[in-house]
Amino acid sequence: MPVIALLTSSTIFSSSVFMKSLRYIVIALFTLVATDVAAWPTQVNRALLMFAEENISKRAKREVYKVLDGMPLSSVADDMKGQNKTRLNEEGKSVTTNEEDAVVLLEKAIATLKDEGVSVSERRAALLTAVEMTVYMHCPAYILIDRHLEENFTFGGHNVMQKGSRFYKVKKFDWQSLWLKEYRRRHVVFSAEMYVYDWKIATAGRAKSYKRQPIAPRKWAETTGERVLIALKTLQPNAVVELSELAKLESINDACLYDAGFNLANLLNDIFK
Repeated sequence: MPVIALLTSSTIFSSSVFMKSLRYIVIALFTLVATDVAAWPTQVNRALLMFAEENISKRAKREVYKVLDGMPLSSVADDMKGQNKTRLNEEGKSVTTNEEDAVVLLEKAIATLKDEGVSVSERRAALLTAVEMTVYMHCPAYILIDRHLEENFTFGGHNVMQKGSRFYKVKKFDWQSLWLKEYRRRHVVFSAEMYVYDWKIATAGRAKSYKRQPIAPRKWAETTGERVLIALKTLQPNAVVELSELAKLESINDACLYDAGFNLANLLNDIFK
């Protein structure tokens, strides 16, 4: 993602104005760092919903606004808790019937949204469920795969340039926090709008290819599972890996984010067509 410069050395301020401006910048940065614990949580989720909203039809946008009492899709980001995972079998296929599984909950929510006889409150609850389950089944932290990834695990990372130094340390990570926090920290000053701008550049020209794909929640989960298995070739419980190897996995995280945004948009277009 591009680096955005906040200040340049060539900018000249009077001392009083500079100190006042610096104070506001420091406060803003501390606020951003303090909210970083929420990540693919609130900030990234809000960006995802804004990204999806830019790819839905005018009709779908009107219907979403109506269901949400005149609020935009991004307004529900704070309500997303990410408690429901989805399980794949050891071949990476989604065959679960567990009623608490994200895929099953999504399928039920879609059926409710397509039922014109449901109440306004049922319709709103179903929309919130559909949005949340769609987003989180694309996140590697919420995928379980029989005999491959059945629970959270810890591993270590080190900077190879520090080997042999008395300051050499292994930084502890765990599987879920890698996807939910670590890649978010690399872009701590990004607003939701900055994420959307970045994703639009990265995915330019790809919207049409996504629109040709069928609405297939279980396939979405399986695609995330395929990426999880790629990451597991590098990461194993109690392993110690170079930090540069973790950096390479950020492309997996990005690909999952793009899928989540486009697939959610296509789902809403299909429901409210």
